Amino acid sequence: MSDRTWVQTIRQEQTILSLPFGLGRTIDITQTLVALAAAGMPARVEAFDRLRFDDGRSGFLSTPNPTATINDDGTPAERTEDLIVLPGGSEGGVLSLARRYPDLVVVNGKRGRVWADGRQVHGSSMERDATPEWRNVFTVTRTVTMHGGSTTDIAARTGLQAGQVEAALRTLGGHVVSTERGWEATDIGQLVDWTLAAYPGPGGVRTCWKREGTIDAQADQLIALGGLMSDRWAAQQAGVFVPPNRLTAFFAQHPDMATLGYEPVTVDNATVSVVIPQDTTLFTAEGCCTDDFVTAHVIHEDSWVTQNTDAVNGLRQLLHFQANLAHDLRWHPGNPGGAG
Repeated sequence: MSDRTWVQTIRQEQTILSLPFGLGRTIDITQTLVALAAAGMPARVEAFDRLRFDDGRSGFLSTPNPTATINDDGTPAERTEDLIVLPGGSEGGVLSLARRYPDLVVVNGKRGRVWADGRQVHGSSMERDATPEWRNVFTVTRTVTMHGGSTTDIAARTGLQAGQVEAALRTLGGHVVSTERGWEATDIGQLVDWTLAAYPGPGGVRTCWKREGTIDAQADQLIALGGLMSDRWAAQQAGVFVPPNRLTAFFAQHPDMATLGYEPVTVDNATVSVVIPQDTTLFTAEGCCTDDFVTAHVIHEDSWVTQNTDAVNGLRQLLHFQANLAHDLRWHPGNPGGAG
C-alpha cells in the first residue's frame, strides 16, 4: 500500500509559499444544531459562519474568550456575536459570560449543553479563518496546472477579479511562468503535489444527515438542487477505485434536509455531509462534482484509513496525468501524445 509521505514532504520541505497549513477547516456543527433544537431553539445554517434562529437573531460561530469581554475598569466590552459555540473542552467562565450577556447563546454540542437568558437552559448540570487571499492562491494554482491561460482567462474560469489573479500569480513567483499561450507551471508535478498537500480546505460549516436509500440516489437528488458533490462518491466518479459510501455536498444556501427525508446525525453515522464553504471559488467547478483537488482534500481530512489513503494517492496520480495531458494538448493540439 502506498502511503502519504509525499504530503509530509510537501508540508515540511515546501519552498513555494510560506503560508500556514490547516486553517479554515470545516466545522462540524451537527451536535450544535441538535442541542439547540432540544433546547427549544431551532436554528438553520444561513452562511458558512452564521446560524439563524427562528426569532430572527443571527448567531455567528465563534469560540469564547471571556477575558476579552471585560475592560480594564471592569465594564463589559463591546461584542458582536449572538452565539458562541464551544469546542467541547473547558467550560470555565461560561456561566458568568451568560449572566453578563443575557441575550448571548452559548452551546456545547459535544456535551449537549445550552446557555441562554443568563442561565443554562438545556443539558446536564478557534479556528481562525484562512484569508480569502490564501484560497485565491490555491484557486489560481489549480487553474494554471489544469488549464493554463492568460490572466483574463484565469479570472473568467475562477470567478476572481483580474487584480486578485494578478496578486496570486505574484505570490507564486517563479513557480509559474508567462508564455505565449498564457501562464504555465514551471514544474507541473511539483505544483500539483503542493496544491494537494497545502490547500487549507473549503472552510465553513458542515452539518451531517442520514436517510434510507442509496448514496447514488441521494447524490442525484442533491445535484438536482444545485449541490456540488465531493468525498469518496465523487472520487469514484472520477475513476478512482474506492467505495463510494461517503458523500459531501457543497451548497451556497443550505437546503431543507428535513423536507428531503433526512435526520441530523453525528458525523460517524451520516450518509451525507452538507457544507456551506468559505471557499466559494469551488462553485466554479465544471460538472456535478468539485474538482479533484478539493475532493482529495475532503477525503484526506476525513481519516487516515487505508481506503482513504489509496483514494488520495489515486486522485494524485489522476491529477498528474490530467495536468500533463492538458499541457501537451495546449502546446501540441494536433498531437495528443505530446511528442514533437
